[in-house]
Amino acid sequence: MDIGKSLTYYFEDPRWVNKLAIGTGILILSSLFSAVLVGLIGYLIIIGYALDVLRNVRNGEQYPMPEWKDRWGEWLVQGVRLVIAVIVWALPAIIVGMATIVPVALTNSNSNFWTTIGGLGIACLWCLVVLWSIIVALVLPGISIRLAETEKLGATLAFGDILTFTRQHIGDVIIVTLLVMVASVVVSLIATVVGTLLCLVGLIVTIPAGTLITYLIQAHLYAQVGMGRGTHLATTDETAV
Repeated sequence: MDIGKSLTYYFEDPRWVNKLAIGTGILILSSLFSAVLVGLIGYLIIIGYALDVLRNVRNGEQYPMPEWKDRWGEWLVQGVRLVIAVIVWALPAIIVGMATIVPVALTNSNSNFWTTIGGLGIACLWCLVVLWSIIVALVLPGISIRLAETEKLGATLAFGDILTFTRQHIGDVIIVTLLVMVASVVVSLIATVVGTLLCLVGLIVTIPAGTLITYLIQAHLYAQVGMGRGTHLATTDETAV
């Protein structure tokens, strides 16, 4: 796994300035309109763009970042697909999280017994939420690879195939998951410091730029999971969505 490449590959592209500038501009506009749902469109486009980068890395493209031309609609759809897939995978955690309403109500009881039971219930349920959230984080590389390769929502819900892929490449999966978390924190910190040094106004640019770079790093790292070792997930006859 080439970690260093994931941190620098976008600068090797002869047109990296234009590509990063356009991506950053999209996120700036999305941030400005974040108070309304239309602001989400930009983020979804960036997610779809990152999936394209992921596919290009796995296909061995010299410059994985595609040009910002006529595929915006496709990237938007891909972004929506990934968000839906993650929500479906996270449903158990969401349902269990909602179930904490019952023990929370018990903790408001005047009875010490039921208050204790409620507290234990909350602790147990949140342990399950955290556990399942970790599972979702670990299968996310497989989900992303599957979607990038097939462009089908149904392919991301082939639970058995994705779990098998994750298990077979669990070493790579754990490494990239931790690296993405660290990269996100470090890039955000750098963006915040640089933006602050530019009299705070720079934050309008540096924070979105940092977000874009984090997506690009994540895409490249995910693309390397098991790469070259029979990495293509088993294909099934899912209906394109």
